[in-house]
Amino acid sequence: MADSLNVLIVDDEDLLRENLAFLISSFEGFKPFEAKNGYAALDILYKYPIDLVLLDINMPGLGGLEVLKLIRQRFDIPVVLMTSYPSLELTVEALRNGAHDFLIKPFTTKQLEKVLKKIREEKNLSKEQSYQQLLSLLKQKTKEQTLLFTISDRLTSTNNLDELYEEIIHLSREITSSSEVIFYFLDQEKQKLVPEIWKGTKQNPFEIDYFEDNPVSKSIRERLPYLSPAMNGRKALLSIPFLIKDEIFGVLVLTRERNYTQEDLFAVNLILERAAPLAENFILYESILLNLHDALRALVKTLEAKDAYTKEHSQRVTHIALLIGEEMGLAHDELEILKVAGHLHDIGKVGIKDDILLKPARLTPEEYEIIKQHPLIGAEIVGHIGLLKQEVEIIKHHHERWDGKGYPFGLAGEEIPYLARILAVADAYDAMTSSRPYRPSRSGEKALQEILKEAGRQFDPWVAKAFEKVWKNKLANGAKKDEGILSSTTS
Repeated sequence: MADSLNVLIVDDEDLLRENLAFLISSFEGFKPFEAKNGYAALDILYKYPIDLVLLDINMPGLGGLEVLKLIRQRFDIPVVLMTSYPSLELTVEALRNGAHDFLIKPFTTKQLEKVLKKIREEKNLSKEQSYQQLLSLLKQKTKEQTLLFTISDRLTSTNNLDELYEEIIHLSREITSSSEVIFYFLDQEKQKLVPEIWKGTKQNPFEIDYFEDNPVSKSIRERLPYLSPAMNGRKALLSIPFLIKDEIFGVLVLTRERNYTQEDLFAVNLILERAAPLAENFILYESILLNLHDALRALVKTLEAKDAYTKEHSQRVTHIALLIGEEMGLAHDELEILKVAGHLHDIGKVGIKDDILLKPARLTPEEYEIIKQHPLIGAEIVGHIGLLKQEVEIIKHHHERWDGKGYPFGLAGEEIPYLARILAVADAYDAMTSSRPYRPSRSGEKALQEILKEAGRQFDPWVAKAFEKVWKNKLANGAKKDEGILSSTTS
């Protein structure tokens, strides 16, 4: 065709370059040329009247940005950069050196066709129109890349799934100025959309039936975003499915007084697209970590099963520690850390010989010194499997004393990790209320009095005070019941 545009494709990947050439040849009014590197591209540019260059950034030898600079020095031709790894710095540098547009790999046929047609239209504009359009494009692309950078930076700074979901909510609400944001998860078994996290709602949101006739359910069934305008006193709504590896995981729902725009849709969709691989990695990591925790807990149970006197000790200690933590107002994350550490606090005893660990009499001073190594052994074991530093520290220091006379390091007062001080009280209470071959168990009430007596010496006085409240409100009746059973079975 006389008015066809010559498009030069510059990419070192043969298959991708050939496929692009085939696609471009199928578009009416476009003729493809191919170059496998920057040198070949410059040679073609000198020989043929090229109207547009599609230029890959990452190429061996002469890189895409270097080729762009050379083209700008010699030719007045629009250059569209192709890359799989966009960044704010790259975008700014490319635009400064005269890049016309970007195609983010992998791009669709429609995206490619849209870019080509836009270039053709621009060739028919006057120079002034072209300048204004280029300026507008520059602003738009800079805005998009800034948004992309902000989203990527905020999401990748999260450390777990809960933080990621919180950041998705905050980003979506912040960027779109939404009044309410709800993240629903899909319960496949119940065929329900279950609200997992939300902000700005006046009351807790309800579950939604998967098959209901509403924009949210339709959005997730059809795997498409829905924009509902504000009308009749009802707020505008934007609903976007959240997919992980093309599987529906949930749906993000936003509302506000004014209608949502395509820009809002683009921004929220970008957030979810960037969050999906992060969520997948966190889910995989937590699954592996959960399996490791289960394996270690099984090892602890096996260890405790050797000794009838310590059977289920870790489970009881964890339960009591969590009650104390709740009484002291610990956050959910702190309680989770305490829970993991509580179940594994005696894992180090796996490194102690059975003739010492299961000795039916009091230990000698030498044997006691060996037993005192179990916190360090435990910390060493769990420190290599991905536990949080706080969990490792609790295991390492749960036998330290408030007065500095504990082990393994003789830490005192607030030098001892806060959660380790809580576990120490729970551990001591369970030890005192459990029988040993060389001594009978104490009653719950006597164990409580001993802990209160040692407050400020062996135990953190504030933890001891919190334990007193826990014992009176939640443990006393159970302790008396257990003592009654014990007396009836021994009489």
